[in-house]
Amino acid sequence: MTRQSLHPRRLNQSLDPYPVLMAPGLLNHLDVLIRRFLPLKKIAIITQRRVMGFHGQQLISSLTKKATDYRILLIPEGEEKKTLSTVERLYEKLLKSGFSREDAILAFGGGVVGDVAGFVAATFLRGIPYIQIPTTLLAQIDSSIGGKVGVNHETGKNLIGAIYRPTAVLIDPTLLSTLPPRELSGGLFELLKYGFIGAPGLLQKMEQSKPSRKQNLEDAIARAVRHKLSVVRKDEHETGLRRILNFGHTVGHGLEAAGGYRLLLHGEAVGWGMIAAARLAKRRHNISPSTCERMEALIRHVGPLPDISRLEIHRVIQAVSKDKKIGSAGLRFILPTSINRVEIVEAFPLEEVKWAIRSLGVRD
Repeated sequence: MTRQSLHPRRLNQSLDPYPVLMAPGLLNHLDVLIRRFLPLKKIAIITQRRVMGFHGQQLISSLTKKATDYRILLIPEGEEKKTLSTVERLYEKLLKSGFSREDAILAFGGGVVGDVAGFVAATFLRGIPYIQIPTTLLAQIDSSIGGKVGVNHETGKNLIGAIYRPTAVLIDPTLLSTLPPRELSGGLFELLKYGFIGAPGLLQKMEQSKPSRKQNLEDAIARAVRHKLSVVRKDEHETGLRRILNFGHTVGHGLEAAGGYRLLLHGEAVGWGMIAAARLAKRRHNISPSTCERMEALIRHVGPLPDISRLEIHRVIQAVSKDKKIGSAGLRFILPTSINRVEIVEAFPLEEVKWAIRSLGVRD
């Protein structure tokens, strides 16, 4: 791809507050894109050592074409490192490097990087610009879109954060070529979620062909991103419709926390959470047994789910009870009503959730 041939697809509407662009090889043109969207001052690249090992040379090569003034700030790997202490260390580095409100942040990595870097951008000097460049499938279709940023607390996931819009989201599907098979499968579970909540044609595409193939994956990414953007456009601050994006996440977050954020990848936890939701919907007669079976078959077709029988149900329930989806009326739960439609149920009984978790094989 020559520099003149870059014509990224804009996945959202031109009137939206920030562009979401996608193109294979987009990272090679980062110098041009950054100068289009960011002030010509210093840029802090918040990333991780493993990401830089795979893509750092390509990133730096692009930035040095225009002599961009940048700093690379590394954060540790792992969901358990998505904390305020990590954020505080980044504040210190930014201050020591003389960053001001005229400077910017570039989030270069997966969901942990995007969440942490976005939260730093939202709070450093009361807010500076930032760009998301997601390098994992999960981040490209979900966490980089919609402006949710934040960190975990010891009592639960993503309990400290904000809605802070990026200046742009730049998606390069070729970056996914270095993903280990398990991480790719983890992203595919989240991709499947969009089909279950109503992304047009996505379930059929995933049933008919392997979504991990290059051409199919690019199409699936575009479909998922457009669907999330359409939901966020109507409810940016999650007061209603946007809650459907949490399908599979209530039980999923509980499983993640109970496993110490090491047993399960986020997408795998969501996969188990969607199975739990489907079984609850069948139990409540929201969906037929055959629909439940089809949903489970689709989830398991995406990839293997780790064994969770060693988890203790009281730890999962403890995490679910402290989830941010607890409203004034109690637990808010997302249930399927058909193969590609869900509903938001308020004041959902915790005992029913416990039944669903047991059905997954979690021990008492």
